[in-house]
Amino acid sequence: MAKSIRAKAKMASRARKRLTSHYAITDAARTQRLSERLTGKDKKEGETAVEADNGEGEGDAKMEETPKKVSTAGPKDTGRIKWRLARGMPAKPKRGTMGGKNTRRR
Repeated sequence: MAKSIRAKAKMASRARKRLTSHYAITDAARTQRLSERLTGKDKKEGETAVEADNGEGEGDAKMEETPKKVSTAGPKDTGRIKWRLARGMPAKPKRGTMGGKNTRRR
């Protein structure tokens, strides 16, 4: 039988390969490369990495104002309903005599 990617035996064998075989070298190199990319150490000369401001210094004066609250309540219309309302049509079309079936399907 086929094994899914999340099967216990499949995951265990993949973990074993990552630790004990030649895949371990490749996996370690990939992990190191990703770590350097995330920490910003792979930047070339002349490029500046964006430093995290820990809420200290000049940024405090700008952040004193409380942001305006945005209301998330209200109708959650679909794109189709918004399109119809923008053109002056009702949100949902009227149903016909046969419950919305077109002539061919009656």
